[in-house]
Amino acid sequence: MSSPGPPALEQLHHLDKSSSEFHEQLRNVLYGEEYKECVPNLQGDGLVWLVDYLDTVRRHTALPRSSLMPA
Repeated sequence: MSSPGPPALEQLHHLDKSSSEFHEQLRNVLYGEEYKECVPNLQGDGLVWLVDYLDTVRRHTALPRSSLMPA
């Protein structure tokens, strides 16, 4: 995945995915002002990069088993 252009996406690109602090750092970027200003204007390759990046870093969480569902 090549590096994106806008500074907010550069911040994402440089996060260390193996760090124990990664998800906190990711959250900080996603709630930062640069990101909030950048995202509404993303198009083309920048938008594709962001979607691909977020797809690779999403957390896989297990949903609690419902008491209505058989085990």
